[in-house]
Amino acid sequence: MAGYIFGRIVGGFVTLFCVSALAFFATALAPGNPAAVLLGTMASPERVEAVNKLMGLDQPLPVRYGIWLREVVQGNLGASNLSFRPVAGLIGAALPATLELAALSLILAVLISIPLGLLLAQHPNRWWTRPLSGFVTLGISVPGFWVGLLLIVVFSVWLHILPSGGFVPINRNLGGNLRSLILPTLTLVIYLTPSLVRFVRVAAATVLREDYVDTARAKGAGLGRIMLHHVVPNTLISTLTYIGLQLGLLISGAIIVEIIFAIPGIGRLGMSAVLNRDYPVIQGVVLVAAAGYVLVNLLVDLAYSLIDPRVRVR
Repeated sequence: MAGYIFGRIVGGFVTLFCVSALAFFATALAPGNPAAVLLGTMASPERVEAVNKLMGLDQPLPVRYGIWLREVVQGNLGASNLSFRPVAGLIGAALPATLELAALSLILAVLISIPLGLLLAQHPNRWWTRPLSGFVTLGISVPGFWVGLLLIVVFSVWLHILPSGGFVPINRNLGGNLRSLILPTLTLVIYLTPSLVRFVRVAAATVLREDYVDTARAKGAGLGRIMLHHVVPNTLISTLTYIGLQLGLLISGAIIVEIIFAIPGIGRLGMSAVLNRDYPVIQGVVLVAAAGYVLVNLLVDLAYSLIDPRVRVR
């Protein structure tokens, strides 16, 4: 078990190193000069060159990457080219909103998807199965941004019962916090749930066709007992892995949702940095998002090994 955990941790660090190199060189090689963006179009070439030297942009790319990586290891993500505030501080201020939104959305999506997927697999020929499956397919096909805009029109413009945007921190007002997150969370839940329902349904249906399930039926076990003792545990193994992989979809969806609902999270921070060519912020956001992705998948792998000891490397 210890060897399995160590191997996963090493793999996580390798992934973070590759992501850091990709984030740094992709931004460094992008068209445009950060110094020129910072100074404006009226700045003289001499002044641009002076700022380039001050920011270390006159050095070779490998040297700049080495310096940046050394600072990152020490916990320094640099400073914004626009506000001159520490990138770590900007991300730290934006992270709580994103974490709360992502956690609520993922928990609700899982609580809805797993029972619904098991129900569809358990009763494949009921009259309501086909319409419900049609709604699942429709949910997969509908763009997430369109769902968010539709919810704003219905609940904010027409009914006037929920705010159309903004974010209230939980430590300031719990009720206002929950009200500000209802529509964004619902948007992400609708975005995540259909694909997860379909996966659970297919996984459970596959388990129901296994020989040991037929053996359990032959021994007189009822459908409820089969679902509880055979289908659910074996479906949960593959579902955990799929949920971990869905984190990338959750991050991309959170960026869109934060922009639509004006939530000051890291997705909106990263998009603003891209539009303003604020490269240190872009690099910091990408690195933090990758670290979160690696951490969640590490936890999923550990949970996977606890459920199914066959995956452990001794």
